[in-house]
Amino acid sequence: MTGRQLSLPGRLFLKIFLALWLAIGSIVYSVDHVVNALFQAELAKSPELSIGYRAELATMLVAANLQHGGLADTRQLFLEWSGRRPLPVLVVDEETGADILGRSVPPFALVQAQQLLEGVGPSNAVQRVNDKDGRAHVLFVPLALLPASPPRQHVYKTPDSSRIELVAMTLASFLFAFGLAWYLFRPIRHLHEASQRFAGGELQTRVAPLLGRRSDELADLANDFDEMAERLQATIDGKTRLLHDVSHELRSPLTRLQVALEIARRSPEKTGRMLDRIEHEVGRLDRLLGETLALSRLESDPDSLGGDCVNLTELLEDVIADARFEATQQGKSIVLKADDDVIVAGRPELLHSAFENVVRNGVLHTPAGATVTIKLYKSPPVQRDGEQAWATLRVCDSGSGVPSDELETIFEPFYRGRGASKTGGHGLGLSIVRRAIEAHGGTVSAGEAPAGGLCVIFRLPVLQIDCPACIREENTADAEG
Repeated sequence: MTGRQLSLPGRLFLKIFLALWLAIGSIVYSVDHVVNALFQAELAKSPELSIGYRAELATMLVAANLQHGGLADTRQLFLEWSGRRPLPVLVVDEETGADILGRSVPPFALVQAQQLLEGVGPSNAVQRVNDKDGRAHVLFVPLALLPASPPRQHVYKTPDSSRIELVAMTLASFLFAFGLAWYLFRPIRHLHEASQRFAGGELQTRVAPLLGRRSDELADLANDFDEMAERLQATIDGKTRLLHDVSHELRSPLTRLQVALEIARRSPEKTGRMLDRIEHEVGRLDRLLGETLALSRLESDPDSLGGDCVNLTELLEDVIADARFEATQQGKSIVLKADDDVIVAGRPELLHSAFENVVRNGVLHTPAGATVTIKLYKSPPVQRDGEQAWATLRVCDSGSGVPSDELETIFEPFYRGRGASKTGGHGLGLSIVRRAIEAHGGTVSAGEAPAGGLCVIFRLPVLQIDCPACIREENTADAEG
């Protein structure tokens, strides 16, 4: 196998990880910045107090204990507190201005706490509580009792919590990036390996079965790869088969040419007859190469057809006029039954050649005194809006017909049926007919005629709108008239 091997999803994982890490970090930083700004705005109202959720929890705990247990229980709570840091709540008697534990009371913090209570009423971070004796106490958390922090920063989180957030952000982005990278890497790996095998000559390689029930864009890409592989395999197999068949067909006339030349050299009296034979074989080679080139062009570039409007009724009348001239000399007849103005889009010379090929074959296989019947009609005759109408052409001869097991294979290149020896063809005519009709978006098939002969059925899409080319032709004709 040639080509570079696909490694583990390191680069893809790294890109996804960095993108997620930056995205999550940006979100966390933005949210942290916004929340901190909100707290700083609150802090500006009371710069000596802490009103964060930690201060609220501590204040509510001490307030509940003071209200229901009294001063003694509250002092015992502070003394027996086993937390990592002491409770930073001051319990200040409003009459004396002293803390119940004798701690230093920042005067500005006490004033701001009282102003906050009198201005907006009680809050969770600053509360006024009466003990069992009815004495009022103000509970608050001054910044002076909290751990050191940057100036004017409200303490609602600790350095430890910042480190935890960083670790959690890194771990979450790592796990998510790894899962996403692996989810994307598996189908990419299958596609890479399949493309390598396909480039190495394994044309039957397909990807979609390896992806299971996956139904995302990567599955669509795998289906597109399989469709491309099928078309390329069919094209390569067809070209290989065509080359083999052409080589086989060329061998016989070339051999006869060599024999004729050898006879002409050895027997000069037979030179005239041998030259006629050589001319006949050269003509066969010319027709074979011409038909092969036509078939190759149709297979390699089916989309090169123009958008001309073609009136099938008029086209068939021209084809039948030429064929009828030969059929009449042999005592045969051709009957046409056609709807008026059946319009399709395509190349008239290519359609003319396809129809002529089939009509002439029908005349060739029809015995003297018999008839070739040709019918052209639209189906459905009246179509609804948006419904595609089809032109159906049936060319039925009165010959011996084709065996049912050969009805499909007669359209294969270089295939000649049991009765083909008398025709002298190469088996390319019907192949060219099929490629030409398929290039126009239609189909062609074969069946048994009611009278026992062969019936070839064409189906072509009818134009749904007025054809600009036809309109121009009509306007030109009117102007000339």
